[in-house]
Amino acid sequence: MAHEATLDVADRDLVLDTMLAQHPGAMIVAINDNGLFTPMPTAVPLSGQHVITGAPTALELVTPEDRVTVIEAWELLKRDGVANALVHPLTVPTETVRLHFIDARHRYGVVLGFVTDFSGSFGGATGITEVEMVPRLGVVRKDPLAVIIATDSATPRMLGWSEEELVGRRTLDLLHPDDHQRAIDIWIDMLANPGASRRVRLRHRHRDGRYVWLEITNHNHLNDPEHNCVIAEMLDISDEMAAQEALAASELLLRRLTEALPVGVTQIDPELTVTYQNERSTEMFGPRVGTVIDPEHVGNDGPTVVPALLAALRDNVDSDLEVSYLARDGESRRCALNIRPLAAQTGVVVCATDITESARLREELRQLATFDALTGCLNRASILAALGDGAAVGAGSAVVFLDLDGFKEINDSLGHAAGDALLRYVAGELPKAVRDTDLIGRLGGDEFLVVAHDVAGLAEARRIGEQIADHLAGCWLDLGGRRVPVRASIGIAWADAGETDADALVAHADAAMYQAKRQRTGRLGLVVSTTHAAA
Repeated sequence: MAHEATLDVADRDLVLDTMLAQHPGAMIVAINDNGLFTPMPTAVPLSGQHVITGAPTALELVTPEDRVTVIEAWELLKRDGVANALVHPLTVPTETVRLHFIDARHRYGVVLGFVTDFSGSFGGATGITEVEMVPRLGVVRKDPLAVIIATDSATPRMLGWSEEELVGRRTLDLLHPDDHQRAIDIWIDMLANPGASRRVRLRHRHRDGRYVWLEITNHNHLNDPEHNCVIAEMLDISDEMAAQEALAASELLLRRLTEALPVGVTQIDPELTVTYQNERSTEMFGPRVGTVIDPEHVGNDGPTVVPALLAALRDNVDSDLEVSYLARDGESRRCALNIRPLAAQTGVVVCATDITESARLREELRQLATFDALTGCLNRASILAALGDGAAVGAGSAVVFLDLDGFKEINDSLGHAAGDALLRYVAGELPKAVRDTDLIGRLGGDEFLVVAHDVAGLAEARRIGEQIADHLAGCWLDLGGRRVPVRASIGIAWADAGETDADALVAHADAAMYQAKRQRTGRLGLVVSTTHAAA
């Protein structure tokens, strides 16, 4: 919240005092500038309100469909100083409540959030003060027909079904109808390869009727006397999928915010001279009436803006641009420019809307949807998408599947902070062992994937894998005074352009990695290579 709210301090105080007086049974929470819940200041004069606990942000209190609504309300708060919206509580999705934001930083150093207008079975404070942390990973065992024969304690909590309701049920009955064919194809391929593992992303129906995105890794142990089943690891990736959907939604949000925010208006004559501008335009750009527009007046985007102005003046062409500009206080900001020609070629009018905060939000969402937060590598979705995008061009594509050996022991003996440090270290070393054009991603846990396009053949792919293995063999990290070498099993796979899909290529590299792990002879990085057809 970098600028002063539209509603002044006195008006905000009046709204806050009214809320506290008229809603003694409301839920209340303190929020910092980043939108995160923070301890309630003791100075806030509570009069029976219940303090919300158990969640980090307001986004965790509402259904996924209402998260954009909460974001929009937060943006309105930054503009006006107060905002409210109707939302559905996550704990009782069929009910509605009203969420209020009031900027009380001048008074208590925080934004105050209220939940009011309880109805139906929501029952006021019950159900929202404590938010249960649902597991993200579950494991089930299945027979050859994909019937669940056993489940761990986490899976029922993830999906809402009891253990008795899950055991004996075909997993196909839980899947979204649009995912059936993909699930069947992957299952058949996995059954045809004893000992193989296959990953697939599928929507599973929660007991409350909604669908949860899970990434399933099926391990074929049907020929293993010890297990005689398929072991399925199920990872909840709903947040990742929601981040990608939010990235698209942010574009819509950006357009809606542009329509609502204060706009700078400038009129420019055919000689590119400013003939009129309102106060907001003066605050944003600085050039005064009588100034001739040139690239210096519109920052680095001048070569884009000036041709658009000339096109409007000479050819009656509308333009909509997003540009950077240097504000009068020297800060670099972003704005949307709507350039429209006036009648009879008398000039153009430029409407400028400051969208700096929205652009930052969009970039944050893009980062979340693209990169792994711990290592900075591409996340699973992005690295697999990059593999698929380039698999049909160039000489061929290679993937190098890397799994750190002994990672669990490091976590168990030295702690998860040490394990995270090792993952970050490996992520920093991998770029030193690959080509500039190669891409590095983290699949999850201690698994990394290197994607190399325009690779002539398996021999060249193997050289890439061996180069990574040789580099990592000389790497070590000091963890708590203990010298820890990087130990890894590496598998590679290669295919001609267009001859295999991305999922199959990764699956073959994964199988090669497990073969490397089984054949370990003591080297710090063992490479087993396979073509797409021979894996």
